[in-house]
Amino acid sequence: MGKDSIFRKIQDITKSGDGSCEVYYMKPKTREKRHFHDGIEILYVLKGNCKTHKEGKVYFYKKGEEHQVINDSNEELVLVCLQIPPKLKEIFKH
Repeated sequence: MGKDSIFRKIQDITKSGDGSCEVYYMKPKTREKRHFHDGIEILYVLKGNCKTHKEGKVYFYKKGEEHQVINDSNEELVLVCLQIPPKLKEIFKH
């Protein structure tokens, strides 16, 4: 990951014709751009709490539903992300 990335690391778990699964290690005091996907996204917070997401919780985003992760905490946030169909492209809002 680049120095300017909001993620310390992104680890691909699997990619198949049916879906993709990745683990995101989000740096403290960072935020994603508001965005949506061409399919569904299921997000599980493995570690950490922040303004928008809480540890142990599952978040489901429908196709086209705008969302954003804001890690306003001083700790790294670890997210497991499943996208169906596989992650092809994200459409970011400006």
